[in-house]
Amino acid sequence: MVAATLEKLRSLFWEAPDTVVTPFGEFSNNNEPDPKYQTAVTRPWSQTCWTPAAGYIYPDHVDDLCEAFSMVSAMGTKFAVRTTGHNPNVGFSSADETAIVLDIGKLKTKELAHNKKTARVGAGNTWGEVYAWLEEQGLSVIGGRDSQVGLGGFLLGGGMGALPNFHGLGADGVKKFEVLLASGCEIWTNAADKPDLFRALKGGGSNFGIVTAFELETHPLIKVQYTINLYNPEDHVAINQATVSVQQAMEEDPKIGLFTNFNNGFVAVGLFYGDHPAEPPKAFEPFHSLKSLMTTAVPSTNGTILSLAQAMGHAQTSQKRTISTVTTRVSQELYEEVYNTWVDVCKTLPTGAVLHYTIQPMGTAGVQAGKDRGGNIMGLESVPQCWWVFTCEWPQDGSDDAAAQKAVDTMSETVQSLAKARGALLDFKCMTFANATQKVLGSYGAENVKLMQEVAAKYDPKGVFQKQQNGGFLLRDNI
Repeated sequence: MVAATLEKLRSLFWEAPDTVVTPFGEFSNNNEPDPKYQTAVTRPWSQTCWTPAAGYIYPDHVDDLCEAFSMVSAMGTKFAVRTTGHNPNVGFSSADETAIVLDIGKLKTKELAHNKKTARVGAGNTWGEVYAWLEEQGLSVIGGRDSQVGLGGFLLGGGMGALPNFHGLGADGVKKFEVLLASGCEIWTNAADKPDLFRALKGGGSNFGIVTAFELETHPLIKVQYTINLYNPEDHVAINQATVSVQQAMEEDPKIGLFTNFNNGFVAVGLFYGDHPAEPPKAFEPFHSLKSLMTTAVPSTNGTILSLAQAMGHAQTSQKRTISTVTTRVSQELYEEVYNTWVDVCKTLPTGAVLHYTIQPMGTAGVQAGKDRGGNIMGLESVPQCWWVFTCEWPQDGSDDAAAQKAVDTMSETVQSLAKARGALLDFKCMTFANATQKVLGSYGAENVKLMQEVAAKYDPKGVFQKQQNGGFLLRDNI
């Protein structure tokens, strides 16, 4: 079936042969592999997702995507949708030989609307591209912390930025979604027009359609003062105390942003402030007073959302990756237990594999910012909290997949157990940090699950996105 679909797609796009990429190409001689195909296979961030699909479709315009998707849907062919391929879960934005990948990375339109109060941007853009374009206009939007990350997965999964308490999550800043429905119809939805679909898309993932563009709330250029320091992990008690202190300060000052990443041989701490103060905020003093500073990775900089995203960008390295997440309340004692668990789990890993974890604070102001903008589907509780992410990275040529996955599973399961024992466990799991096995949608609460099911049935009555979509946090198996 998939071969027949690809033949029809080749016929459809015969005037633009680069639109359809298959292993040997349409006119290959002597069965020589098409180099464009290998480039397509190896595009994802994690090598766990370098699974050769039957073919890759690169539509130049939304109309091309509509035609291609209508054909894929009508033929009953499995598909995955990809922008940058940053999700490390196998099969979410990748596929095997039984499915086709619809790569929407060319959908890079950009325009300002409503007297520059909103920005309409194609889903194929990266955050670096959007930030740079808007900065020329003296504007900012709320988006990702890494310039190379695409808009789609980030916004549909909620989207935690560098300053989540300042203006809320990325999804909260979406004013409209342009969506290609299973019917082949392309629509815009907002708080007034199809509000049920609009709300479900704010954190509900790829269950309802292919989002081809976003209209985002703009802000006057957001200034950010930032620094990233590396500390000795042997000072973990004081580092965790400083982390909790800054999280508490966030409740009084939403301009504060932070991450604390425990890694192999160092602890990276990012300190962000949504302004250019003459002196470092007093809230950061607990970190500045630590004696365990090893080096400064990024010196104190008066920059913008763009320059911060560029500073936090990463080079594409040849590694496999897997992740997992838990959400908890703030607790110094819990943070120490997590550290001790991490030390023990690291001892189980083979040489070359690295396990690290990140404390990512979310405050009540960030949750409230979402409610003030009409609400989202994620069911966040209005309490200070931490969105943990556990990440394992290991070489492509190793046979350590099972050990790596066990490590992140052990971390998330143990932290859940420890947090539950302390009364600190929260139900919510952030989609963009979660492993494929985690019940993300179910963590949003029964009422929100019911709404998502109703929306899916209403706008996709034949269940195309549940039955034919290759993977993702789908309602068919994630509640």
